[in-house]
Amino acid sequence: MASPTGSPWEVFNDKFESSSSKIDICTYPLKLRLSPQRQREKVYIGCGAGFAGDRPIAALKLLQRVDLDYIVLECLAERTLVDRFQAKEHGGEGYDPRILEWMHLLLPLAVEKGTCIITNMGAVDSLGAQEKVLEIASSLDICITVSAVCQFTTKKEDLNPFLKGGIKDSHISTYLGAAPIVECLEKCKPNVVITSRVADAALFLAPMVYELGWNWDELDLLAQGTLAGHLLECGCQLTGGYFMHPGDKSRDMSFECLFNLSLPYAEVGFDGKVCVAKAEGSGGALNFSTCSEQLLYEVADPGAYITPDLIVDFQDVSFQSLSSNKVLCSGAKPSAPSIPDKLLFIAPKHYGWRGWGEISYGGYQCVKRAEAADFLNWTQRRDCS
Repeated sequence: MASPTGSPWEVFNDKFESSSSKIDICTYPLKLRLSPQRQREKVYIGCGAGFAGDRPIAALKLLQRVDLDYIVLECLAERTLVDRFQAKEHGGEGYDPRILEWMHLLLPLAVEKGTCIITNMGAVDSLGAQEKVLEIASSLDICITVSAVCQFTTKKEDLNPFLKGGIKDSHISTYLGAAPIVECLEKCKPNVVITSRVADAALFLAPMVYELGWNWDELDLLAQGTLAGHLLECGCQLTGGYFMHPGDKSRDMSFECLFNLSLPYAEVGFDGKVCVAKAEGSGGALNFSTCSEQLLYEVADPGAYITPDLIVDFQDVSFQSLSSNKVLCSGAKPSAPSIPDKLLFIAPKHYGWRGWGEISYGGYQCVKRAEAADFLNWTQRRDCS
């Protein structure tokens, strides 16, 4: 099987009562798994966060409402990665400092229910994040195993010439795939897995590969798993968080309904059957339209969605509503070619200016849509306080 070329990764595992770490160093090209065993017929994977500023309380509600095998906190993007580079250079944390807040809230229930937490909040210092999570667990009197995945070497000559000048080797990040997370799950059965920059969908694909006994040459299964991961990765965008529009009867919903959004989760079978769902009794919406909206999000070519694990063709994907809370997703398949020949390298480079963003609303009844956003923002700030 052809595999991507790129950076080696390290896998670190530790428990808070032990001072020694086990270190495994792996490199591409990726090898097939040796006699992978199916751990279960179905795996239930939830999305607990879709961006760095997401709400821990929403993840806790999902954990309380749904029995999950895994919950993924997807909190890292290019902007937040640069923030961590800069913070670390000036003596701050290279990992997401909100990991303290997240783990204090989620660890007790996750450990009680046997739910593994997977997160990319390690950013440019997965080992520092691992140490912090172990400290938090110790303060809560919880015994856990934490695995950390991070890239540790990159050849500068592999970079685009545009990026070579003024870039430190330690500042280069590589979009890794699911393989190092799968190794963590195989070898250590951790309670928490902390990664550096891993492709969003791969965070979700990894537990499917491990639990369902998939291998890296089963491309049809990997395509369906990647579809599930892509649908989940942005959290409440799948369950109506960006769908409401008062000017459209098919997209209108009350402010209260929108406020009671559930983060999504997926039920994935060993045969590649994928259903995405939201918690029973929750608000928002989960249907053909919300799934289609998320399917096309951040996709340049629906016929060739590139991830480190697989290039996927989404053109024949279909959605069938099984209930108001559950949608069957089918039709993802490997593209041609199906395996990327390189991994994506990214590196911050200072150009003397900064950007900012804002959210604007236009079109019919846009003022009402802006008012809905204001209502949610104010209500959330009030609840947090």
